[in-house]
Amino acid sequence: MTDGRRLSDAIVTAHEVACEEGKKEIASLLIEALEMDLSAIGGRQVREHRNQVDYVEQAFVRHEKTFGDD
Repeated sequence: MTDGRRLSDAIVTAHEVACEEGKKEIASLLIEALEMDLSAIGGRQVREHRNQVDYVEQAFVRHEKTFGDD
């Protein structure tokens, strides 16, 4: 990506599409990937300077509302 977006931004966007299309397995994999990406933030070589995380948190809420507990 050359527009300055983070990987997590692309995952959130893809997750939204998967939810809209009712693709639970894909959405679940994307939520898992988002969790993995977010857990890497703050490591020794990665500095995260996100000012706004509402849309990331909304991905988890959207997943729960769309598919319920896995």
